[in-house]
Amino acid sequence: MSPRAARGATAALHRQLERDFGVLAPPVALLTPAPECAAATWVALRESLLVAGRTSRSTREAVATAVSRDNTCPYCVEVHGSTLGSLDPADDARDPRAWSTADPVERAELGAVTLTFEHINRLVNVFLPDSPLPDFAPAAVRGTLRRATGAVIAADRGSPVPGASLELLPEPARRAPVPDDLGWAVADPRIQQALTAAVSAIDEAGARTLPDTVRGLLHRHLAEHGTGPAGVSRSWARTAVRDLPVADRPLGHLTLLTARASYQVGDDTVAACREAGADDAALVRAVSWAAMTAARHTVRTASARTSRTPPENERNQP
Repeated sequence: MSPRAARGATAALHRQLERDFGVLAPPVALLTPAPECAAATWVALRESLLVAGRTSRSTREAVATAVSRDNTCPYCVEVHGSTLGSLDPADDARDPRAWSTADPVERAELGAVTLTFEHINRLVNVFLPDSPLPDFAPAAVRGTLRRATGAVIAADRGSPVPGASLELLPEPARRAPVPDDLGWAVADPRIQQALTAAVSAIDEAGARTLPDTVRGLLHRHLAEHGTGPAGVSRSWARTAVRDLPVADRPLGHLTLLTARASYQVGDDTVAACREAGADDAALVRAVSWAAMTAARHTVRTASARTSRTPPENERNQP
Protein backbone atom coordinates (compact mmCIF):
# COMPACT_ATOMS: atom_id res chain seq x y z
CA MET A 1 0.00 0.00 0.00
CA SER A 2 1.29 3.45 -0.90
CA PRO A 3 1.81 5.60 2.21
CA ARG A 4 -0.26 8.35 0.60
CA ALA A 5 -3.14 5.92 0.09
CA ALA A 6 -3.20 4.85 3.74
CA ARG A 7 -6.28 5.69 5.74
CA GLY A 8 -7.49 5.25 9.30
CA ALA A 9 -5.38 3.11 11.61
CA THR A 10 -2.77 2.42 8.92
CA ALA A 11 -2.28 6.14 8.34
CA ALA A 12 -1.88 6.66 12.08
CA LEU A 13 0.72 3.89 12.17
CA HIS A 14 2.65 5.46 9.29
CA ARG A 15 2.63 8.89 10.98
CA GLN A 16 3.94 7.50 14.25
CA LEU A 17 6.52 5.37 12.46
CA GLU A 18 7.95 8.31 10.50
CA ARG A 19 7.87 10.61 13.53
CA ASP A 20 9.57 8.25 15.99
CA PHE A 21 11.80 6.14 13.72
CA GLY A 22 12.70 8.82 11.20
CA VAL A 23 11.66 6.88 8.09
CA LEU A 24 8.72 4.76 6.98
CA ALA A 25 10.62 1.57 7.79
CA PRO A 26 9.96 -1.10 5.13
CA PRO A 27 10.03 -4.02 7.64
CA VAL A 28 6.89 -2.54 9.21
CA ALA A 29 5.29 -0.87 6.18
CA LEU A 30 5.38 -4.08 4.13
CA LEU A 31 3.06 -5.72 6.66
CA THR A 32 0.13 -3.35 6.09
CA PRO A 33 -1.96 -5.93 4.17
CA ALA A 34 -2.45 -7.33 7.70
CA PRO A 35 -2.71 -4.11 9.75
CA GLU A 36 -2.70 -5.87 13.12
CA CYS A 37 0.64 -7.52 12.29
CA ALA A 38 2.13 -4.21 11.17
CA ALA A 39 0.97 -2.52 14.36
CA ALA A 40 2.20 -5.37 16.58
CA THR A 41 5.64 -5.35 14.97
CA TRP A 42 5.87 -1.59 15.37
CA VAL A 43 4.81 -1.77 19.03
CA ALA A 44 7.58 -4.28 19.76
CA LEU A 45 10.17 -2.26 17.81
CA ARG A 46 9.26 1.13 19.24
CA GLU A 47 8.92 0.14 22.86
CA SER A 48 12.07 -2.01 22.90
CA LEU A 49 14.47 0.02 20.76
CA LEU A 50 13.37 3.66 20.86
CA VAL A 51 11.76 4.45 24.22
CA ALA A 52 14.37 5.54 26.74
CA GLY A 53 15.30 3.14 29.54
CA ARG A 54 18.22 2.10 31.69
CA THR A 55 20.25 0.79 28.75
CA SER A 56 21.50 3.18 26.09
CA ARG A 57 20.22 3.35 22.52
CA SER A 58 23.69 2.34 21.32
CA THR A 59 23.63 -0.81 23.45
CA ARG A 60 20.22 -1.70 22.07
CA GLU A 61 21.37 -1.11 18.50
CA ALA A 62 24.38 -3.33 19.22
CA VAL A 63 21.97 -6.08 20.32
CA ALA A 64 19.84 -5.57 17.20
CA THR A 65 22.91 -5.79 14.97
CA ALA A 66 24.32 -8.87 16.71
CA VAL A 67 21.00 -10.74 16.60
CA SER A 68 20.58 -9.84 12.93
CA ARG A 69 24.06 -11.11 12.13
CA ASP A 70 23.34 -14.39 13.91
CA ASN A 71 20.11 -14.75 11.91
CA THR A 72 21.83 -14.11 8.55
CA CYS A 73 19.79 -10.97 7.92
CA PRO A 74 22.11 -8.66 5.92
CA TYR A 75 19.37 -6.04 5.47
CA CYS A 76 19.00 -5.50 9.24
CA VAL A 77 22.76 -5.74 9.82
CA GLU A 78 23.25 -2.95 7.28
CA VAL A 79 20.51 -0.71 8.72
CA HIS A 80 21.24 -1.16 12.41
CA GLY A 81 25.00 -1.41 12.00
CA SER A 82 24.89 1.95 10.22
CA THR A 83 22.63 3.39 12.91
CA LEU A 84 24.99 2.16 15.60
CA GLY A 85 27.87 3.86 13.82
CA SER A 86 26.03 7.18 14.08
CA LEU A 87 25.52 6.89 17.85
CA ASP A 88 27.91 7.28 20.76
CA PRO A 89 29.77 4.03 21.48
CA ALA A 90 27.95 1.46 23.58
CA ASP A 91 28.31 2.34 27.25
CA ASP A 92 29.61 -1.04 28.34
CA ALA A 93 31.81 -3.80 27.00
CA ARG A 94 29.48 -6.75 27.54
CA ASP A 95 28.51 -9.07 24.77
CA PRO A 96 25.28 -7.31 23.73
CA ARG A 97 23.62 -10.66 23.12
CA ALA A 98 24.17 -11.75 26.74
CA TRP A 99 20.93 -10.05 27.80
CA SER A 100 19.81 -13.01 29.91
CA THR A 101 22.67 -12.49 32.39
CA ALA A 102 21.88 -8.80 32.95
CA ASP A 103 20.13 -7.39 36.02
CA PRO A 104 16.31 -7.69 35.89
CA VAL A 105 15.55 -4.29 34.31
CA GLU A 106 18.31 -4.56 31.72
CA ARG A 107 17.23 -8.15 31.13
CA ALA A 108 13.75 -6.90 30.25
CA GLU A 109 15.04 -4.13 27.98
CA LEU A 110 17.65 -6.13 26.08
CA GLY A 111 15.50 -9.26 26.01
CA ALA A 112 12.78 -7.20 24.34
CA VAL A 113 15.22 -6.05 21.65
CA THR A 114 16.34 -9.64 21.15
CA LEU A 115 12.77 -10.91 20.79
CA THR A 116 11.86 -8.07 18.44
CA PHE A 117 14.76 -8.70 16.08
CA GLU A 118 14.41 -12.47 16.16
CA HIS A 119 10.94 -11.66 14.80
CA ILE A 120 11.84 -8.85 12.39
CA ASN A 121 14.87 -10.63 10.90
CA ARG A 122 12.63 -13.46 9.73
CA LEU A 123 10.09 -11.07 8.23
CA VAL A 124 12.80 -9.18 6.39
CA ASN A 125 14.45 -12.34 5.05
CA VAL A 126 11.13 -13.49 3.61
CA PHE A 127 9.85 -10.22 2.17
CA LEU A 128 12.78 -7.85 1.51
CA PRO A 129 16.06 -7.91 -0.47
CA ASP A 130 19.49 -8.23 1.12
CA SER A 131 20.07 -4.48 1.23
CA PRO A 132 17.89 -1.41 1.80
CA LEU A 133 19.85 0.36 -0.93
CA PRO A 134 18.74 0.09 -4.56
CA ASP A 135 20.68 -2.32 -6.75
CA PHE A 136 21.54 0.46 -9.19
CA ALA A 137 23.36 2.52 -6.53
CA PRO A 138 27.06 2.63 -7.54
CA ALA A 139 29.47 0.87 -5.20
CA ALA A 140 31.35 4.14 -4.70
CA VAL A 141 28.35 5.83 -3.04
CA ARG A 142 26.80 2.92 -1.17
CA GLY A 143 28.86 3.61 1.94
CA THR A 144 27.76 7.25 1.93
CA LEU A 145 24.11 6.23 1.52
CA ARG A 146 24.37 3.72 4.36
CA ARG A 147 25.86 6.31 6.70
CA ALA A 148 23.19 8.85 5.73
CA THR A 149 20.41 6.36 6.41
CA GLY A 150 21.94 5.45 9.77
CA ALA A 151 22.25 9.12 10.70
CA VAL A 152 18.56 9.74 9.97
CA ILE A 153 17.44 6.80 12.11
CA ALA A 154 19.88 7.68 14.90
CA ALA A 155 18.94 11.38 14.97
CA ASP A 156 17.88 12.65 18.39
CA ARG A 157 14.13 13.20 18.23
CA GLY A 158 13.69 12.89 21.98
CA SER A 159 12.41 9.76 23.66
CA PRO A 160 9.02 8.70 22.31
CA VAL A 161 6.17 8.74 24.82
CA PRO A 162 6.23 5.34 26.52
CA GLY A 163 3.36 3.07 25.54
CA ALA A 164 1.82 5.45 22.98
CA SER A 165 2.00 2.81 20.25
CA LEU A 166 -0.35 0.46 22.11
CA GLU A 167 -3.36 2.44 20.96
CA LEU A 168 -2.71 1.10 17.45
CA LEU A 169 -3.55 -2.46 18.56
CA PRO A 170 -7.03 -3.94 19.06
CA GLU A 171 -8.37 -3.66 22.60
CA PRO A 172 -8.39 -7.45 23.22
CA ALA A 173 -4.63 -7.54 22.55
CA ARG A 174 -4.03 -4.64 24.93
CA ARG A 175 -5.93 -6.49 27.67
CA ALA A 176 -4.39 -9.92 27.07
CA PRO A 177 -2.87 -11.77 30.05
CA VAL A 178 0.91 -12.07 30.19
CA PRO A 179 1.99 -15.43 28.73
CA ASP A 180 4.37 -17.56 30.77
CA ASP A 181 7.20 -17.21 28.24
CA LEU A 182 7.38 -13.44 28.79
CA GLY A 183 8.02 -13.77 32.50
CA TRP A 184 11.63 -12.63 32.02
CA ALA A 185 10.32 -9.09 31.34
CA VAL A 186 8.50 -8.74 34.68
CA ALA A 187 10.94 -6.09 35.99
CA ASP A 188 9.70 -3.62 33.36
CA PRO A 189 5.87 -3.63 33.27
CA ARG A 190 5.76 -1.29 30.25
CA ILE A 191 7.88 -3.60 28.14
CA GLN A 192 6.06 -6.69 29.35
CA GLN A 193 2.69 -5.14 28.51
CA ALA A 194 3.86 -4.03 25.06
CA LEU A 195 5.27 -7.44 24.18
CA THR A 196 2.18 -9.18 25.56
CA ALA A 197 -0.09 -7.04 23.39
CA ALA A 198 2.10 -7.57 20.32
CA VAL A 199 2.32 -11.35 20.63
CA SER A 200 -1.40 -11.56 21.40
CA ALA A 201 -2.30 -9.67 18.21
CA ILE A 202 0.01 -11.85 16.12
CA ASP A 203 -1.26 -15.04 17.75
CA GLU A 204 -4.82 -14.06 16.90
CA ALA A 205 -3.82 -13.31 13.31
CA GLY A 206 -2.16 -16.70 13.02
CA ALA A 207 -5.18 -18.48 14.45
CA ARG A 208 -7.44 -16.78 11.89
CA THR A 209 -5.19 -17.67 8.97
CA LEU A 210 -3.48 -20.97 9.69
CA PRO A 211 -5.24 -24.26 10.38
CA ASP A 212 -4.59 -26.05 13.66
CA THR A 213 -2.62 -28.68 11.77
CA VAL A 214 -0.03 -26.17 10.59
CA ARG A 215 0.31 -24.37 13.91
CA GLY A 216 0.56 -27.65 15.79
CA LEU A 217 3.24 -28.88 13.40
CA LEU A 218 5.41 -25.82 13.96
CA HIS A 219 5.11 -26.01 17.74
CA ARG A 220 6.07 -29.70 17.72
CA HIS A 221 8.92 -29.12 15.29
CA LEU A 222 10.43 -26.30 17.35
CA ALA A 223 10.13 -28.35 20.53
CA GLU A 224 12.05 -31.19 18.88
CA HIS A 225 14.57 -29.32 16.75
CA GLY A 226 14.77 -25.70 17.91
CA THR A 227 15.06 -22.72 15.58
CA GLY A 228 18.50 -23.31 14.11
CA PRO A 229 18.87 -23.96 10.37
CA ALA A 230 18.80 -27.56 9.18
CA GLY A 231 21.41 -27.23 6.41
CA VAL A 232 21.58 -25.88 2.88
CA SER A 233 18.78 -28.11 1.57
CA ARG A 234 15.09 -27.49 2.19
CA SER A 235 14.27 -31.19 2.06
CA TRP A 236 13.75 -31.33 5.84
CA ALA A 237 10.78 -28.96 5.53
CA ARG A 238 9.24 -30.90 2.65
CA THR A 239 9.57 -34.08 4.70
CA ALA A 240 8.05 -32.49 7.78
CA VAL A 241 4.83 -31.44 6.01
CA ARG A 242 4.06 -34.85 4.51
CA ASP A 243 1.64 -35.73 7.30
CA LEU A 244 -0.39 -32.54 6.74
CA PRO A 245 -3.50 -32.53 4.55
CA VAL A 246 -2.45 -31.70 1.00
CA ALA A 247 -4.24 -28.34 1.10
CA ASP A 248 -2.29 -27.31 4.22
CA ARG A 249 1.18 -28.22 2.98
CA PRO A 250 2.11 -24.96 1.22
CA LEU A 251 1.46 -22.83 4.31
CA GLY A 252 3.06 -25.50 6.48
CA HIS A 253 6.19 -25.35 4.34
CA LEU A 254 6.24 -21.55 4.52
CA THR A 255 5.88 -21.45 8.30
CA LEU A 256 8.58 -24.06 8.90
CA LEU A 257 11.07 -22.29 6.64
CA THR A 258 10.24 -18.90 8.18
CA ALA A 259 10.89 -20.22 11.67
CA ARG A 260 14.14 -22.10 11.05
CA ALA A 261 15.66 -20.85 7.78
CA SER A 262 13.85 -17.70 6.69
CA TYR A 263 16.56 -16.84 4.17
CA GLN A 264 15.61 -20.04 2.31
CA VAL A 265 12.05 -18.93 1.58
CA GLY A 266 11.94 -18.53 -2.19
CA ASP A 267 9.50 -17.28 -4.79
CA ASP A 268 8.42 -20.86 -5.31
CA THR A 269 7.40 -21.16 -1.64
CA VAL A 270 5.21 -18.08 -1.87
CA ALA A 271 3.80 -19.07 -5.27
CA ALA A 272 2.69 -22.43 -3.90
CA CYS A 273 0.82 -20.66 -1.10
CA ARG A 274 -0.89 -18.35 -3.59
CA GLU A 275 -1.93 -21.33 -5.71
CA ALA A 276 -3.48 -22.79 -2.55
CA GLY A 277 -5.56 -19.61 -2.11
CA ALA A 278 -3.46 -17.38 0.16
CA ASP A 279 -3.68 -13.65 -0.57
CA ASP A 280 -1.28 -10.91 0.60
CA ALA A 281 -2.96 -10.62 4.00
CA ALA A 282 -2.80 -14.38 4.60
CA LEU A 283 0.87 -14.50 3.63
CA VAL A 284 1.74 -11.64 5.99
CA ARG A 285 -0.21 -13.21 8.85
CA ALA A 286 1.32 -16.64 8.30
CA VAL A 287 4.89 -15.33 8.16
CA SER A 288 4.33 -12.96 11.09
CA TRP A 289 2.97 -15.76 13.25
CA ALA A 290 5.78 -18.17 12.34
CA ALA A 291 8.43 -15.48 12.89
CA MET A 292 7.08 -14.48 16.30
CA THR A 293 6.58 -18.10 17.36
CA ALA A 294 10.22 -18.85 16.53
CA ALA A 295 11.37 -15.64 18.24
CA ARG A 296 9.50 -16.55 21.42
CA HIS A 297 10.93 -20.07 21.36
CA THR A 298 14.48 -18.74 20.97
CA VAL A 299 14.19 -16.24 23.81
CA ARG A 300 12.33 -18.65 26.08
CA THR A 301 15.06 -21.25 25.57
CA ALA A 302 17.83 -18.75 26.32
CA SER A 303 16.03 -17.51 29.43
CA ALA A 304 15.42 -21.04 30.72
CA ARG A 305 19.03 -22.02 30.10
CA THR A 306 20.25 -19.07 32.15
CA SER A 307 17.85 -19.75 35.01
CA ARG A 308 19.19 -23.31 35.26
CA THR A 309 22.84 -22.16 35.32
CA PRO A 310 24.16 -21.28 38.80
CA PRO A 311 26.16 -18.07 39.22
CA GLU A 312 29.90 -18.27 38.53
CA ASN A 313 30.84 -18.08 42.21
CA GLU A 314 28.59 -21.08 42.98
CA ARG A 315 29.87 -23.13 40.04
CA ASN A 316 33.43 -22.76 41.32
CA GLN A 317 32.63 -23.99 44.82
CA PRO A 318 33.49 -27.61 45.70
